[in-house]
Parts: sequence; C-alpha cells; structure tokens
Amino acid sequence: MHLSKLIISMVLRILNHIILANCAIIFGGDGYSSLLAGDKLYYFNYIGNFFYVDLTDVSLDTNTVIDRTKWIDLTVIRPQPTNSISRYPLLSGKDNDKIFFFNTDDNFRISVFDTKLNKWETIDQDSKVFLKRMQIPNFWSVSSEWVSDKKIGKSYTFQSISAGLSIFDSVNLELTQNTSSPKNLFGEFASSYTDFAQVLLPNGQILFIGGKIDNKAQSMDNILIYNTITNTWQITNTVGEMPGERTKHTAVLTTDGRIIVFGGVSNLLPASPDLSVLDISKSPYEWSTPTVENPFGSLILGGHTSIMVKNFMVSAFGINASESSEPITEIFTTSENKNVYKLDVSDPLKYKWSLFIKNDADTPTPTGSNPITTNISDSFLQNKAI
Repeated sequence: MHLSKLIISMVLRILNHIILANCAIIFGGDGYSSLLAGDKLYYFNYIGNFFYVDLTDVSLDTNTVIDRTKWIDLTVIRPQPTNSISRYPLLSGKDNDKIFFFNTDDNFRISVFDTKLNKWETIDQDSKVFLKRMQIPNFWSVSSEWVSDKKIGKSYTFQSISAGLSIFDSVNLELTQNTSSPKNLFGEFASSYTDFAQVLLPNGQILFIGGKIDNKAQSMDNILIYNTITNTWQITNTVGEMPGERTKHTAVLTTDGRIIVFGGVSNLLPASPDLSVLDISKSPYEWSTPTVENPFGSLILGGHTSIMVKNFMVSAFGINASESSEPITEIFTTSENKNVYKLDVSDPLKYKWSLFIKNDADTPTPTGSNPITTNISDSFLQNKAI
C-alpha cells in the first residue's frame, strides 16, 4: 500500500514537471494579483495564467532561492470557467479558502476556485446577487483590486468618486453598493480615482495611497480613507519624509502598524524613493525612508504585485523600470521582471532585500544565497501564451 502511494506520488510529480516544461504560462510582466491561502501563494493574471507557489516547509528566514519545482500550474485543472472572468479575484469565504472570480458576461455567475480541493466551482445566478448587481451599472468597469476583511468575509473594491465602493459578502453571496461616496471631498468635476494602492487596517479603515484623480497625480501627504464600520469618508494629512507621488506601486501592512510602499512611476520616471514607510501607530501618520540593504544594486519595479508573508513583503513580476533617454517615452523598457523578491521588514530600522524565486536564467544570484538545483527544463519560461 505504501509503495503504491509512493509510485502514484512520483508519477504525479513527473506529470506536473512535464506539463510545466511545455506550458505557455507567462512568468513575468504586469497585471498580476497575489493571494495567500495557507502555505499556497497564488498568482493570477488571466484564466490561462494561474498558478501557485507551494511554501510548505519553506523558510523565508534563509537565503535559499526556491526553484521551479515549487510552482504548481493550475491551468490544467478541468473543467475551467467557460465564460469571461474578471482579472481581479478575491480570497474570502467562510474559511478564507476560496478564490472568487466575477464572470463578466451577461449570464451572471461567480466562478470559485477551492484552494483546498484544487477545483473550480460555479455559483449559478443568485437572485440577491443579480438584483443588487443591477443596481451597480458600472460594476464591470472597476479598475482596482479588492481588499478583504477575513474576520467577516467581506471584500471591498473602489468604483469611482461619485459611486464609492462595491461590497461583496462572500458568506451570504451579496453584492451591494455602499450608500456614501467621497465626492464632497474633491472638486466638483473630479470623477475618477485610479492607480492607487489600498490597504485595509484592523480597525476597518481602508487607506487609498497615491494614484491619480482624473489625470492628475495625487499627493502622498493627503490620504483618502473609507471607514467600513461607519460608512464614512475622510482625507487625513500625514507628516514626515514625504515620498513623491506615484502610480503602479504597491502597499502592504505589517503586523506592527507599518505600511510599506514600494515602486511605481511618476511623470514617466521611477518614483522616488523606491521604498517608503507610513507608520500608522503614530498620530498623525508619519512617513519615513528606511535604510535598505539591497544586493541587487537597483531594484525598481512598476506594475508588480506585493503581499505580506509572515515578516516579509514578497514582490513579484511587473516591469523593470529604467529612466528613458527621451522624455516623451514611457520609462518602462521591454524588460519584464520574471523573478520574485522578498523584503525582510522584521527590523523597523533596517530592511533587507533578497531573491526569493528565480525564474530568469540571466538574473545573478546574490552572494550568500543557496539555490536549490532542479532538472526541470527552463525552456517554458521563454514561451508566451498564444
């Protein structure tokens, strides 16, 4: 019996390696979302580009570089959703183990990926969800990701300055529109707020950091806040070493009340500084520029995705930003970041970057790291989805 299980396990691993070696998954570029469910770190770009990193028995405290044997391809799981699904998934549910995707066609459904069973489910049109969706005519034009409150199973996504937020209750399957908006906080003609980074605090407040209002960059010294408990909006002023305005950046929250803002672009140039910290344990909130140990010399990303895993900010993919010689051109080169980096934020006085997952054969391994060898072909990393 044990021998049979061992043989089956080995066969499954070999099949997974064969699939990975021939798949068309794109490892790199912008547009990814990252979600953490237990020891599984999920990345999603679209239905043909969906996978996770198995963090079981992986220590983030060492300099070990994870190889591709830990990448698990989910595009081979059938049946898949047959309809178009939103590129902005959310992790929620009663046990916070389901990834929800809103279908974007006329036949409204919710596609769900069960992270425990590794299978797709479809929730057919529900009258409560459908009717309340009809009250949100611009729901599918949403251009921002969700933030989720794991304690109550609710997720929030920003619609517009006039419409406020859409709220999804994953336990009761209710999609609603909040009854307040921040319109009175902005000018009469302001309509859209995009390209910000958002963080949900334990006290129920959502902070919207950076971004642009219509076509004008939003200053980092004024932060828009929505209170999910009181259903109210406000703008709060910050102090300290103010970072420059930016878009295409990320923000994550540490357990001790620090918001780490990383990367982005400002006026076609790399945002400066590339790493800033907002201390929300102080009143007023205070910005600082931390000391950072970076063995890569320069690590400037835009359009990437970041997520907290224990005491580390894990930042993946996106575009390597470099300053253009022509002021009218985009700053982003054609160089896609195919790697995953981790930032140790355990010491508030000193931060340290290290390579976490290496997908680009040309990326130098920093001194002191210990890559795990693998026999898997690297050829699939150069493939692009057709």
